[in-house]
Order: sequence, then C-alpha cells, then structure tokens
Amino acid sequence: MKVALFTIWHDKNFGAELQAYATIQTLQEMGHTVKLVDYRLNDQPFLFSRQGISSALEKVSPQNRMFERFWAIMPQSRHYSNLNQLMADPPVADYYLVGSDQVWNPKITGDKIKAFFLPFGSHEVKRASYASSLGGGEWLGDEELTSFAKQQLQRFKKVSCREESAVVELERILGIKATTVLDPTLLRRDYGELTGTIVENKSLVYYSLYNEPRITALAEELAKRMGIDCLSANNRTALLGKIPWTRTSIEDWIRYIAGARFVITHSFHGLVLALLYHRPFMVLYTSSNNRQGRITGLLQKIGLSDRFFTDERDALESGVWEKPIDYEMVDSKIDALRNSSLEFLKSVFE
Repeated sequence: MKVALFTIWHDKNFGAELQAYATIQTLQEMGHTVKLVDYRLNDQPFLFSRQGISSALEKVSPQNRMFERFWAIMPQSRHYSNLNQLMADPPVADYYLVGSDQVWNPKITGDKIKAFFLPFGSHEVKRASYASSLGGGEWLGDEELTSFAKQQLQRFKKVSCREESAVVELERILGIKATTVLDPTLLRRDYGELTGTIVENKSLVYYSLYNEPRITALAEELAKRMGIDCLSANNRTALLGKIPWTRTSIEDWIRYIAGARFVITHSFHGLVLALLYHRPFMVLYTSSNNRQGRITGLLQKIGLSDRFFTDERDALESGVWEKPIDYEMVDSKIDALRNSSLEFLKSVFE
C-alpha cells in the first residue's frame, strides 16, 4: 500500500523526529511504501527583521545541518505550506495515516491543526490515526474545532491514541471510539542502524528538553554520590548568546542514553530509550514538561512506577539507583503491548 504519513516533524525536537522515523521504518517493514507529508508547524516566511536575520543564521548553523542530514533519510512528499495547498493538490496514496505525537493538541499545532484531521484528498483514500495525542488528558478544542474534528474523524477507518485519557475524551466529547497503542518509538527494539555498536560511557546521563536546573542539579548531586561522571545528552551552544548553533546529534543522543550507567530524565522519549537499552533510570516531574500522563501510564503498565518522582529530595533519598530493574519482566510486558499495537496497525490496512 502507498501510505502518506502526516505527523509533527522538522521541529528540531529529538522525540518528534524519532517518532516520525520509527513510524516510517515500521510501515516499511510491513511492506508499505511510505511518504512523510512535508507539512511543517514552523513554516514561516523570511522577514527582514532581527528575528528574521537570526532565523536565517540558524539555518546555516552546525545544528541545522545535523537535523538536515537526519531529515534527508526520511522519504518525503512535496512541500505544503498550508491547508489550501493540501486541498488543491493532495498527496497521492491509498492511505492517509496521522500520528503519533501531539497532532490533536491546539496548543502545539495552533492554526494548522485542521490539517491533522486529514480533510484533504478523495473519499476513496482510507484514513486512520496511530498513537495520536491530545497532549494532556483533556480535549482542548473550541466549539468550531470540536464540530470539525467530529465530522472528519467519522471518515476514519481506525482511530488510536497514545494515552488512555485521550481515548476516553474522544468518546466523551466527539463520540469516536479509539484504541490505546504504544508510541511508535517503542515498536522498535533498538536503533542500531542509526547508532552502530553502543559503547558504555560509564557516566550518569541526564536528558532534559530545555534548560531545566532541577534536572541538572539532581544529576550532578547523584553522580557525585555514585562516584561517576555526569554527562548531558542534550548539549547546546548559541551564537551571540541567542542563536542556536551547535547541539548533540540525534544519533549521539541515543548513544549517550543507551550507554549510560544511570539515566535521569523528564522526557517520555528519554524514558523510552532507557527502557529499550535496559538502563537503570529515574524520571523527575518538572513544570516545563507537565504532560506526564503518558509517562506515568507507561510506567504503571510495566511495573516501574517507583521510578517516577515529583521531588528531587525524595529521588535522592530513594536509593533507586541501587535497585536493579528486572528487564526480563519489563521486556515481556513491553512485548505484549508492542504486539497488540502492531496488530492494530496491521488491521488498518486489511
């Protein structure tokens, strides 16, 4: 089947880029021909202003070149700047698939959200969602978006979400029945084709999405107690203190976490990598990443809720870094969730 994948990408967010890559790889391994629809949330025209000049400089930065190399490995459609272009010349495919990531969160997708309900293309094209997320636990659409989404989702053959709370909300607000499935990054067992052989770095590795002092302070204190080095999996530099310039590559981000002695993160995809590579870890709640339902939900399903902390003092007093994780048990639970998710994805194309 020819599949046009509609998701959040080209956003310079490690998790968003990896979930797009993982979805493409999974669909290709199922035998489908996949094109990632080149539709970007950050598609802004150049403006001759201080902000416009900063954006132009960032486009020639080492960081941008790193992302460009990663994006180049994903098969892409022509570029679409807006919904009108999608309506006028829709992607040619047998199936339109939307997801994963926060495609149905208006706080993320903004005025571009309607395109993520796939209103373009003929009625002959089948539509489905895989692991689409509302972001938090609630539907945030206004009256107009609610009516639009309800109408469009009735055209979908199958609907699935990443969080159980989203499944409840879609039925309560929109009258749409959905299934809970795994984030696509967990459909794969590793990312060896990107990283090569993993080498242990024997360090405490911490991964935060932003400059998060609580994560950094906790990591430095715990590394000192453990007598090991402390390493960030998301190093950044800025030109003139403002323009993003260099950054850890996606491949090294995976390598750092995969080879760590211990991992601290507040990121869902940081947790995913720790699980896939059997690393001991803890997750710290932070207000800068307060959509924790998908993290706590996954940890509960695999029996590791004791690894989630809301307070760094509790984390330091827990001694959790001295408690081994039974990854044979964890793998068996993830395998069951993975198999049911893959069965759902296969059923989309039946």
